[in-house]
Amino acid sequence: MNAPVVAVVGGIGATTAVLRRYANAIEELAGLPTRVIATDYGLHRVEPDVGAVFLARAEPERVLMAREVMRGIPVVTDHDTAAIALAAALLTTLRRADRAPHLSQVVVAGARTMPSLTQLLLIAGIGHITAWNPSDAMAYPLLRVASGADAVINLVGGGGRYAWPRHNVPAVIVPDPARDPLLALPGLLQALTRSPGATPTLDVHRDCALALAQAAPESALLPRKPDASLVEQVAVAATLALAAVPRATDR
Repeated sequence: MNAPVVAVVGGIGATTAVLRRYANAIEELAGLPTRVIATDYGLHRVEPDVGAVFLARAEPERVLMAREVMRGIPVVTDHDTAAIALAAALLTTLRRADRAPHLSQVVVAGARTMPSLTQLLLIAGIGHITAWNPSDAMAYPLLRVASGADAVINLVGGGGRYAWPRHNVPAVIVPDPARDPLLALPGLLQALTRSPGATPTLDVHRDCALALAQAAPESALLPRKPDASLVEQVAVAATLALAAVPRATDR
């Protein structure tokens, strides 16, 4: 029996080179065939051999539309897998600082740019989360908001523009757009294509984040790149989590 195909689909701003990079990683690391579709409008015409969709650089409303069109077929986005990596980096940071997640205070700066991240951190057991956005800067300067926090996840950059704390506390976690979306992706897709009708819920994403955190080397917050061992660890974690998720019956 042939392996299910992963459709690698572009949202607005996703170039062919970006899509091909993701497709190559999925083929090489997950061992799954891919089909590149330049735009999410092409989802209306996907072939029946597609077992999962990876959607890159799509606006939130387009993601919702894609999931509606592909009902019964899991849709994973680069924001989903980037959020998994950032959650893992935070869990590693807190563990090394001997801070229990449920007692920790975390600021997500630029929370609107990645709405799923705050939800994922809640599922991961973070006790106190403050969602901050640049539009809050006049009334609530980031320096004040971050005072007393254990960590800041910086999704907006900006350096001194938003008066970032200059001390070691809180820890500042910065995304790596070239690495983060790829770390959990191959293992998660392996698990999804082996579990027909399964839905990648936030519980599944949390367990993928835990797998990434457990695989982090001592010298870094996250694995430096996905390899066969990491793919297997994430796939096992996701498969176990997916087993507890009700299957979709409407394909």
